[in-house]
Amino acid sequence: MVRAGLEQLSAEDVARRIWERDASLWKSEPAVQQEIRERLGWLTVANTMQERLHEIEGLVEAVRQDGYRYAVLLGMGGSSLCPEVLRLTFGVAPGYLDLFVLDTTDPDTIRAVEERIDLSKTLFIVASKSGETIETLSHFRYFWHRVSERGDAGGAHFIAITDPGTSLERLAHDHHFRHVFANPPDIGGRYSALSFFGLVPGALIGLDIKQLLARAQAAMSRCSARQAADNPGLRLGAILGALGTHGRDKITFVLSPALASYGYWVEQLIAESTGKEGRGLLPVEGEALGAPAVYGDDRLFVYLRLEGDDNAALDEGLARLQAAGQPLVRFQLADRYDLGAQFFIWELATAVAGIFLRINAFDQPNVQESKDNTARLLERFRGEGKLPELEPVVSEGALRLYGRRMGEGKEDLDSYLQAFLDQVHPGDYIALMAYVQRSEVNESALQALRLRLRDRYRVATTLGYGPRFLHSTGQLHKGGPNNGVFIQITGDVKQDIAIPGEPYTFGILKEAQALGDLFALSAHQRRNIRIAIGGDLAAGLQALAQRLVPVEQQGDGQPAR
Repeated sequence: MVRAGLEQLSAEDVARRIWERDASLWKSEPAVQQEIRERLGWLTVANTMQERLHEIEGLVEAVRQDGYRYAVLLGMGGSSLCPEVLRLTFGVAPGYLDLFVLDTTDPDTIRAVEERIDLSKTLFIVASKSGETIETLSHFRYFWHRVSERGDAGGAHFIAITDPGTSLERLAHDHHFRHVFANPPDIGGRYSALSFFGLVPGALIGLDIKQLLARAQAAMSRCSARQAADNPGLRLGAILGALGTHGRDKITFVLSPALASYGYWVEQLIAESTGKEGRGLLPVEGEALGAPAVYGDDRLFVYLRLEGDDNAALDEGLARLQAAGQPLVRFQLADRYDLGAQFFIWELATAVAGIFLRINAFDQPNVQESKDNTARLLERFRGEGKLPELEPVVSEGALRLYGRRMGEGKEDLDSYLQAFLDQVHPGDYIALMAYVQRSEVNESALQALRLRLRDRYRVATTLGYGPRFLHSTGQLHKGGPNNGVFIQITGDVKQDIAIPGEPYTFGILKEAQALGDLFALSAHQRRNIRIAIGGDLAAGLQALAQRLVPVEQQGDGQPAR
């Protein structure tokens, strides 16, 4: 089937047509085609950015000379994920700014970031393509207030990255920001890694962005080949699209330890681009490699292997999976800067996969749905001073469960959980959606829960933190195929934070986003449950793992029902 897909791409001259921005590859409606053409700037943005490096370098040198030591990126989704990958992959070069990425409304996380920086030596990067992202603007209001109340010249501490003509560009000028980077407007957020959105934060941590762009340009050259077999982007796209339309729609990433964070970026790219019209590919990132018995026949494994990294365990585990008949795509990276090539190859491949799926790979219709729900809930809060309160189906100790009633005899906690998980079938996936602080302790507990569920039910699992995932996998959750089983997890806020100029706090905003997402899932007839954990979150997560998958049910070798 992959060979046939490659032949189709070559016969239809897809490489040439993509570079000529032929939107008919994806959709036939003239209005939609025009929208697609206005989102294909990523094809050549690496060339554009090479010509504008002096603008970035000037900003970096100025803030270093002014004694800045920290940078905090205020952004979501396409504005935040590539910068986080770069920071975690490359670290911080001596003499450059340490970067913190703030892409959450969780007040405990915001407070934790603030405790790690010195406001007088911090540059804030306000990043939003639309200029209207509620999380980003709320972050700005908070930190503008915190900087201003110190008596500092606030604008010197802020830069903006946005499209020309947005409200954020006007806000930046009105507040005398140090600099505004006007990004090329013909690039969607998730395709913006090689634009100002990725490169400015990368340069601030001391990354050689010229070399990163050079690797991307080398990949661009290879991806111009007319024959699909000679074109790495088309070849990968054919694999993703052909296998995905024949049941292997769970793209499972296995990454060398030094590249582990790359999954954050590629997860959004694939999920938000392909998850619509009832179709889609599920990217699975961060799921530890397991034995062959825990996987079904719906997986495609992708291995990004960094030369010189500690890959022995991954090499061995993947060899076992290949021997068991699982398909594997392998990329060998000479060094970390080869990520520049990977950014471009995966952008092209995802666009090509969209051709096979017959969808527009450049819109995100269901992301707006959750945003609209949140806006309605916040408007209700403005009028009533409270959000709607859900009625728990069952409560026990620190755990409260919310969802549809499943009939008589299912309303004690363990029976209800089991009845809910009895809905998991082969080919499904389980999504953990955690509206909690993203900390090492919570991450460890959630990953343990995730693996218990995978090993018990033999299905793919994902883990996302809210509201961060609303800007990535959230599109697939609502717009993709109805094969997800969704577990929303909430916890208590330790200390809330007011948002200057608003009647609600960050905690209220986060709760509105969680409720809005839950309502959207229900509207699309998705199987979902909400689990609220009171008190000690880590202890509650451990208890929940035992309740969801008791020890005697783990590793029984039986397939999901």
